[in-house]
Amino acid sequence: MKKATLLLLSLCSGFIQSQELKAPVGVRPCCAFGVDLKAQLGSMPVPFLSLENVIATNEVGSHIYNDGSESVSGSLLGLNEEANGIIFTEQGGFIDTAHVRDTADYTYYLFQLNRHYLGRAAYLDLPAELRIRRIRWFEQNTPFSEQEKIERSAQAAALTAFQLAQWHEIAQWFGMVSVSGFKELASAFSSEDLYSNMLGANLAKQVLLGNPDLSPKAFSKAMDNAFQLALQDLEAQTKTVTKKKVQQLDGRWWDSSRRLPDKWVVRFRDYHLALTLTPNYSGATHLLSLDDRFTNQQPIEQWMTVELLADNQEKAFSTLPNALKSKSIWSIDDFQPLADFAKSVDDQTRPPLKK
Repeated sequence: MKKATLLLLSLCSGFIQSQELKAPVGVRPCCAFGVDLKAQLGSMPVPFLSLENVIATNEVGSHIYNDGSESVSGSLLGLNEEANGIIFTEQGGFIDTAHVRDTADYTYYLFQLNRHYLGRAAYLDLPAELRIRRIRWFEQNTPFSEQEKIERSAQAAALTAFQLAQWHEIAQWFGMVSVSGFKELASAFSSEDLYSNMLGANLAKQVLLGNPDLSPKAFSKAMDNAFQLALQDLEAQTKTVTKKKVQQLDGRWWDSSRRLPDKWVVRFRDYHLALTLTPNYSGATHLLSLDDRFTNQQPIEQWMTVELLADNQEKAFSTLPNALKSKSIWSIDDFQPLADFAKSVDDQTRPPLKK
């Protein structure tokens, strides 16, 4: 992948800022729900390839702020310093470590921008995921202290990073391709994804509130510690237990008879886009949430928001109703209607299990 050069543009001055910002590039490649998943290219099975997907807490390796240097093959085969996969926890159900880390990294990145631009009029265009992802800041006249700015910057960064993760699930369902030639339909709205994303946003927010001046390397180290403590609190189980739990859901949550990238490897999906989440696994009850208001009850979206601008891939959305399809800009308010449309299509087209 090429590293994106992201330019921050001031709406007040209309001039491109000279500073180039290093954003997380792409996402860590992991994990359609299932275990020992097989793959195929076109109609041909890929021999000798099986993706175990599950991982133990002592195998997750070191968190690395994602600048795009991690290879897809290295991540999938566990050859990088980071290793990612699914961990079963008693309190949080299934946790996808890649989703935790992706959203944590975006929280860190947006926090750095917020410390300078929160309260000022500006926007930032991120690389397109079917639509151009625009982060917009609005001018405010509210005075606040440096400590208040840190707190607001962290809170707004966590919320916005999670909203970007919500959009990623939507874009995957509509056919986004991150890795050339490999559609991600099997990953869209997977049951553990958004809960894992929210966990990452919250962990990164806690880390940054504790030490707002961390470098990317120091942030990565702090995330290692925070993530391990979170897994302990959630009562993470062994790799053997995780594998058994996933296998027990074969035929309900996933279909072992199918091969990636077949969309219907994953049968159960969570289309509910909310800021309060509980795990989908029965008996796991640990609640996660993100605030959409500052402590003074002012909505964060009045300070910072996400917009999706029509690009050159609008054909991906050709089946949408006109009320959505005709909009050249989607806001956060459009996310749930888009997810509801995806659910309605899936409910009508989900195939019966193979015998």
